[in-house]
Amino acid sequence: MKNINTLIIFFLISSQLTFSQDFSVSTDDLFSGGNVLLRKLMKKDFSEAEGSPFLDKNFRDGKIIFNSGKTYNVLTRLNVGTQKFEIKKNASSQPSIIELNSSVKIEMNGNTYKSHSINLNNEEIIAVLEDCIQLDNISLYYFPRKVIKMPVRTGAVAPSSGSSSDPKPKWADANEFLINKDGKWHSIPRSFKKLLAKNIFDQKLLKKYKKANKLNLKKKESLIELVSYFNSI
Repeated sequence: MKNINTLIIFFLISSQLTFSQDFSVSTDDLFSGGNVLLRKLMKKDFSEAEGSPFLDKNFRDGKIIFNSGKTYNVLTRLNVGTQKFEIKKNASSQPSIIELNSSVKIEMNGNTYKSHSINLNNEEIIAVLEDCIQLDNISLYYFPRKVIKMPVRTGAVAPSSGSSSDPKPKWADANEFLINKDGKWHSIPRSFKKLLAKNIFDQKLLKKYKKANKLNLKKKESLIELVSYFNSI
């Protein structure tokens, strides 16, 4: 195994050629009330937000896999707030932040993650997606992400002092499944009625499939069966 430092340097250089997408709140939301905590968040310091920005806050055994076939064993975790991985050589070493590009993927907990350029809701973003299944005409992906949710204030609001008693923003799950069908990206709603309205699939065939199968739009295995069926017809 090559020295992990060499690998980290490679990523530091290659990251200049890649892009990442942050999913956070607007400037107006963050600066309301002049809260010091919110100003920290505006500077991408999410350390004081409640909850965790990580898919799993513990580092897990993983692999960095290059298109050339070379692999590197690492400890890793995914920050879904920033869409970046953190890697460590061992449990006692300091973590380094890396960005994925098209030449590398991460394997973690038996799942494979890659960086994808996607057009979703008329917005071009770079996102780290879990590859669920890739078929000839349809592919299914899981988009693990979190966003910052601001506390909802009720009643009269006193001027904010920035003290620890101020309500804090929280990390909130915003995970979703995505389908790439015929080169177009679609988010999968959790309601069958909304899925019908999206016209991703033939409506008559989709209704027939649901009647014959236990379709759960929140479960990866169920969605894999769905896209496999439509890919085969």
